[in-house]
Amino acid sequence: MSAASSENNNNSDKNLSNSADSILLTKNSRWEFLDTGVRSGTFNMEFDLKLVEKCWNNDTAFLRFYRWKPYAISLGYNQTKLSKESYIDANKCYSEGMDIVTRPTGGRAVLHSEELTYSVIFKSNKPIQELYKDISIAIMNGLKKLDPKLEELSFTSKTPDLLKLIRTGMYNLCFNSSVKNEINYKGKKLVGSAQRKFGDVVLQHGSILIGNHHKNIVNYLNISGEERSKMLKEIDEKTICLNNITQRNIDYSEVSKTVFKGFKETFDISFSKINRVADFIEPRMKTPFIVN
Repeated sequence: MSAASSENNNNSDKNLSNSADSILLTKNSRWEFLDTGVRSGTFNMEFDLKLVEKCWNNDTAFLRFYRWKPYAISLGYNQTKLSKESYIDANKCYSEGMDIVTRPTGGRAVLHSEELTYSVIFKSNKPIQELYKDISIAIMNGLKKLDPKLEELSFTSKTPDLLKLIRTGMYNLCFNSSVKNEINYKGKKLVGSAQRKFGDVVLQHGSILIGNHHKNIVNYLNISGEERSKMLKEIDEKTICLNNITQRNIDYSEVSKTVFKGFKETFDISFSKINRVADFIEPRMKTPFIVN
């Protein structure tokens, strides 16, 4: 959900995830895990903010997994209203039953479809860049359990020249570049994430690409055919999904199980509750919640 180059790290960086010591991520006294399943874009964004509020008030950190139905395009909160209206073909999105939502975090446009989305909400005074790296380590540790080919996952080494991206017209999409410490496979981005702090509460969420449907975002942009072809080529060259890496159809449950283990083991978490989603629903939410 963010921007940058797709350079591989050196060997020492690639092995950061193999450290035997657990990482201290948060000062929260307890953790809870939720898998809220397939929900609307509005629900998903509201729910993450509800967890921020509960983290603030209840000294509880949260790990959450979710998916999207219908598919949705999300935009970063720092993308202006004007740029949203001029950049996204809202009529086409709505005519095809897709959602358009604004994330509470930064970053750029993402088409949420064939992915597992994670969010992690916790209290910390550590620098944002350090936290971003810690969470990437946990996700990478989990994904490596999914398939031997994923041992080749690495971190991007630096953030690119954003002014150059803006000049080339590639700035508005998340998955055409990678920021420092995002997860890639042989230089291609696999996980896009975005982050925001609310006082000392951190919300980070992101997309772990399972299939290739995210590339279709170019079909919902107000751009010319030539620009669309150029952007699609960029996304083809700079992104990859788990299905392509492993050469098999990965199930969402496989990804959720391994990434859950990555968080649990990397941060030495003992979850006090798992999947108690109904405890977090309030009538004021705009969308209904139905427990599976």
